[in-house]
Amino acid sequence: MAFIFKIKIDGSAKPPIWRKVKVNESITFGDFHLVIQILFGWTDSHLFEFTPKGWGSCPRITLSFDEEYEPDESFSERDTFPYGELYRADEIRLSDYFKEVKQKIVYIYDFGDDWQHIVELVDIADDAVLLPVCLAGKGSNLEEDCGGIGGFYNMVEAVNNPKHP
Repeated sequence: MAFIFKIKIDGSAKPPIWRKVKVNESITFGDFHLVIQILFGWTDSHLFEFTPKGWGSCPRITLSFDEEYEPDESFSERDTFPYGELYRADEIRLSDYFKEVKQKIVYIYDFGDDWQHIVELVDIADDAVLLPVCLAGKGSNLEEDCGGIGGFYNMVEAVNNPKHP
């Protein structure tokens, strides 16, 4: 089966910035992170996290750390999902979390700029998908390290105003 998601940049408007994508239901959140990176033109230069309602909600799904970096918290065992607090993105599959249409999760990218993406499951298809497929979208790609959605709109305004200092 395949999941069809609409992913919207929280706080974006006029135009809203969003993408619609079809992915295999069995990919991991780690792979889904890479899909989102490509969809929005990110460079995978910052930390990320998936959470049900944004900051402070659990379970939190994030990258697996290498031996040189130890997180402040320990990861929960995969078999306790979703009742633990912190899970490895390369162990949890989309189908472990998403069970029905309209279910959402928040993808937070770049904890400084705080890019929050609202990820909503809009359809479940019976067909098999080997590779992700972008079905639709609106709005331009975004810029790294510009100060989040507010900084992005300020940058766009400055670029479009020849008199801007």
